[in-house]
Amino acid sequence: MRRLASILLVLVITASFALSSCAPVAGDYDIAINNGRVMDPLTGFDGVANVGIKDGKIAAIVPAEQKLGGKRVINATGLVVAPGFINIHGHATGGGTDGGFHVRDGITTEITGNCGRTGVFFYDMPGAIQFTPYPVTDFFSEVEKQGLIINIGTYTGNITLREAIGLKEKDEPMPEQIARMVEMAGQEMKAGSLGISYGPFYAPGTTYQEMVDIAEEVLKHGGGAAIHVRYAIPPPRDIEACEEAISLSKDSGIPILISHRGGQVVFPASTDKLIDLITRVRAEGVQVASDLQPYTASNTPLKAAVFDIPLEPFARLLDVSISDVGVGAAVVIDGKTVIKPGDSFVSFEQFYDIRDRVKAGEIPDPTVIMHIYKAEKIALYFKSPFVMVENDGLIVKDPNTGKYTGHPRGAGAFAKFFREYVREQGICDLMTGIAKCSTMAAVWLGLDNKGRVQVGCDADLTLFDPEKITDKATYVEPGQPSEGIPYVIVNGVLAVDKGKLTGSKSGKVIKRNWTVPGVLPELGKAATTDINVLQQP
Repeated sequence: MRRLASILLVLVITASFALSSCAPVAGDYDIAINNGRVMDPLTGFDGVANVGIKDGKIAAIVPAEQKLGGKRVINATGLVVAPGFINIHGHATGGGTDGGFHVRDGITTEITGNCGRTGVFFYDMPGAIQFTPYPVTDFFSEVEKQGLIINIGTYTGNITLREAIGLKEKDEPMPEQIARMVEMAGQEMKAGSLGISYGPFYAPGTTYQEMVDIAEEVLKHGGGAAIHVRYAIPPPRDIEACEEAISLSKDSGIPILISHRGGQVVFPASTDKLIDLITRVRAEGVQVASDLQPYTASNTPLKAAVFDIPLEPFARLLDVSISDVGVGAAVVIDGKTVIKPGDSFVSFEQFYDIRDRVKAGEIPDPTVIMHIYKAEKIALYFKSPFVMVENDGLIVKDPNTGKYTGHPRGAGAFAKFFREYVREQGICDLMTGIAKCSTMAAVWLGLDNKGRVQVGCDADLTLFDPEKITDKATYVEPGQPSEGIPYVIVNGVLAVDKGKLTGSKSGKVIKRNWTVPGVLPELGKAATTDINVLQQP
């Protein structure tokens, strides 16, 4: 009898221990996320589960009935728990200089140094930090000193290298200058650069041989490439510019990302040609992909050189009218408002008259909002399996006026993509949309611990309501944060809490020490609710 009682006591103690190991214990995790819809594009997992975060990593993913406890517990009922968004074509620093708009748009990692310039550079944007440092270690030191809200990595820009050896935009380099840039590119790769970004559109003196030689050196060190192609107008030169980028990949072997669907290919007839071209060469094994921001309008200073050409024939070529061309700020002449913010010009003559006044310094530059991209063509790009989401922008506070300036994409590109192209138009399902905003970029760049909701991966997570996520930024008021993204976690720390910035600076500099693969993941596999697929060995 005494032996039986002892056995029963052991069984009770064992059972109690087993039950307590599954019960929530305060402090088990730094953050516990319960009842969220976990979506992981790589495994195809889509189901309600609970996520435990500890020491900057995803430490546990368990079935919904097994509630987790921690220092902070988030009830994510009705929210998607997605891998943090990766802005594969950015121009911000990842710190506070963008007003925190990127992280409030769900971005946890920024890839900058695009369009041929290392670090950060924006033309004609008061208040924007504009520096293109060489060597790249200077950029790393600067952003680490200022503190990072989100993670950041950078390409080395070929224009930055050109300027470092004294070349101007239209200068073609001599062989010895190319050799020097090749050497410099190798040093940049050893220092942690992601690769090389080209901007022949901005530096037309850039030669094809220069690009190939640098690419071959970058590839030796495991890097990739991105390019803002040489021409945007007129057709067929826009497609020829994309063909040059593809040839660069073929001749050097480097994987290449064609920035903003071919350097802003704007002619409607060119869209299908470019999509067909990239689809065909990818089938042949060429490592090429593209990215795109989801807005129909450019936002350009009225005094910009692009408007030196006659606007009327240009508009006809683009299939736009003067009603598609407006202003971002009021135009006031002799104390009278002649165009309100957001309104259009009434005639080409009015456009030319106001531009002359701006160039003469008589009135402030209102910037031109020109709806030159067709929404149906943007949808075609986003339907393409090789196109990722980017924002190509930032929002800053103008020190002269105290107002936020910039293109609305700098605050709302990712939320706009989910609102307009996923929820409203249904150009892809939610899982594919998440992949385009995160997982595709992570796999392309070789960021093996990002773009995933899996145990052992970095705790970079974006929690959003798929029915409410929406952009609020406009061309007139770009400094409006997105909504429907109540929580953003960067390296295990809440950067956005109930829709508000926490002031955290948990972002890290990403210094490449791996080979950038330049491949895209296979998507569209059957979804699974097997939670075991999220458990890394």
